[in-house]
Parts: sequence; structure tokens; C-alpha cells
Amino acid sequence: MSLEYQKNQLYLIQEKQKHNLLSLARKTGTPFYLYDLIGLIERLRVFKKHTAPAHLHYAMKANSHPEILKTFCKEGVGVDVVSGGEIQLALKAGFKGRDIVFSGVGKTKEEMELALSKDILQFNVESPSELKKLAEIATSLGKRASIAFRMNPDIDVSTHPYIKTGLREHKFGMELEQLSGLKEILKQYPSQLKLQGLTLHMGSQIHDLKPLKAGILKIKNLYKEMQEEFDLKTFDVGGGLGMDYRSQDRDQDLKLIKEYGFFLKELSKSVKAQILTEPGRIITARFACLIGEVQYIKSSSYKNFAIINTGMHHLIRPCLYQAYHHIVQLEKKPGSGRAYDVVGPICESSDVLGKDRVFSGLEEGDFLAILDTGAYGSVMINNYNAQKPPKELVI
Repeated sequence: MSLEYQKNQLYLIQEKQKHNLLSLARKTGTPFYLYDLIGLIERLRVFKKHTAPAHLHYAMKANSHPEILKTFCKEGVGVDVVSGGEIQLALKAGFKGRDIVFSGVGKTKEEMELALSKDILQFNVESPSELKKLAEIATSLGKRASIAFRMNPDIDVSTHPYIKTGLREHKFGMELEQLSGLKEILKQYPSQLKLQGLTLHMGSQIHDLKPLKAGILKIKNLYKEMQEEFDLKTFDVGGGLGMDYRSQDRDQDLKLIKEYGFFLKELSKSVKAQILTEPGRIITARFACLIGEVQYIKSSSYKNFAIINTGMHHLIRPCLYQAYHHIVQLEKKPGSGRAYDVVGPICESSDVLGKDRVFSGLEEGDFLAILDTGAYGSVMINNYNAQKPPKELVI
């Protein structure tokens, strides 16, 4: 999202067009999410270019806005889903069953039936119990499920503990010791289950690729061993690429994408498989902002608060993950800078979007934009305190 101030007002710059966000906020009413569709398309194409010949399956859990999904579908990518609801959204946006990889540890009978009826590309199986249930449902429907075993490499990555998924202590994936039991289930259901690959996913917000590469290479070695026994075709390396929310330097994102892409190109040369990758945040996060209006300025001898009409119910990342987002004024004003805690209306002390943010001349009725909210923003909206959801605009 290319933003710049012109005559002290913030503009979204898109190729030869520019959009005055202050005018947009006054016209639209707040709060609202604003998406830069042109920026999203450009980032998607950059990722595809640098990771080819790997096939991209966009992780819908990052952002499932219908307009974004329709656009991504036209760009020829697939999707990674984690629920029946996401399958329905993907189908409505134009994706076919062959475009869908179904991940997630808690797939229900109804979700499996839906996925089987649409002949999806792959179920990423998380447990022996799930495999057995899938086989039974496939039998009842007269279907054959194409599957990949999600393996847990038991390798740590440097990220928030809530979004690590690659250690034995986590609920995700399976241990190598479980393979013999999984193979027994495959033997029981040869007409209902087709093992076509392996998969892993080690977490989100990963900046250091060394442990990620180590985990992928560990499962790659297992993949090669299992190719001697099974007709494996897909190696799904998951997603997880992170970004520095404190920096607005997009070159950092590009550098990480290039390093990751080079690794995937080399990987594709060393293993006989279609490499699948599941990016989410790295595609969408930079290309949205959440805009709210200052309702009250509240000051004490200890602290200044800017109380706005959006908060943890619309953007839970700062509360849940202690995440940082830049917050900027839609209109710069003269005066000396003053530090504020930017907080929302929710009856929780955790409803803080940013601490000690410096603004000049901030007044009640002014507008603030919380940046880089294109991933795990609108998809995690809740109605706590019976609050209304924000609008969502796509430009």
C-alpha cells in the first residue's frame, strides 16, 4: 500500500491514480478497512515469479474478502483452506475443487463430505483418527480422497509462541513414529485413500529461514524414502513467511521472498515432486489499513489517550500477539508532538491498538489509520460488546 502525504493529507497512490483518504473517510464513515487491490495483485505476481515452478496455494485464513479471492482466482493460483466455510467462499469466488488444499486439525464429517463432493486436490491429514474418518466417509460416498500426511519436523522457529506449529508439543502434524499405523489404514482402504504427498507447516511470522529450510529438508528426506513405496506427487512446504511491521521498507519483504524462492527452486531440482507453497501474510498484510475516528481525547497527569471507534474487536493482533502496527493521521496538523495511547471502546484494558504514539495537533473528530492490516485483520473480527463490524472497501 503506497501511502504519501500531499499538502498534509494522506493519499493512497495507485499507478497513475491517487485517492485522498481524508475525503474517503468523511464520505464513507468510519470505521472501515481499506484494501489496495492493485498492490495485492502486484505482490502476488512477484511471489509467483520468484517461487516458480512451485505452485502457490494462497492461505485464505489470512484474508478471505470475496473481491480479493475473485482476483486471486483470475491470477491462476490455488487456495489453502482450513474449514468448510472457507471451501464455500473459495467456490463462490470461482475456484474449483482441483484448486483447493484442505488443511486443519479438526475437520468435521460435514466438511469432509463437502470437500469430497467437490473432488478437491488434497486433504492435508493431521492424525490417524482423521485418516480413518476420511476413509469411512469416502466409502459411504463412493469417493477416493487424495491425501498428504502432515508431518511434524519437531524444529523450532523464532516467532510468537501462539503461531508456532512445528514442535512435538503442538497439536499440528504427526510424528515419524506414527507412519506405520498410517500405512496400515491405507492398506485397509486402497480404493478410498490415495497417498499422493507429504506436507508440513512450521508457523507464521517467520523471518529467519534457516529453521524453516531445515524442517523442509528433513521432510524432503522422508519424502524420497516414501517414494520407493508410494506414488507420491506433491510436496507441500506450507507457508509462514513473516514481515517486519515496524518497518515500511518493502525491500525487506522482497529480499525474504527472493531468498525463499531461490530455496524452492533448488528444492524442486532435488526432489521429484510438484512443490506446493501456502503464503498468506506476505501477500496481503501490507495492502490494507483500518481507519477510525477519534471520539475523545482523555488526559491525566500520567497518560494521554486517543479513544477511537475501532479496537480489539476489529483488529485483535495487538491484544492477542502484542503485535505492533504503525498508526498515522490522515491529516497532519501543526503543533508540537504529543504521545498518546490509541485505544478502542471495548470494556477491556487490553483494548489498545498502540502505546505512546506521537501525533501533532490531534483533536476529537480527526481520523487515524492503522497500517499493514491486510492479514489476520478483518478475518478475526468479533462482536464483543455487541459492536458492529467495520465496513470493508476495495480500491
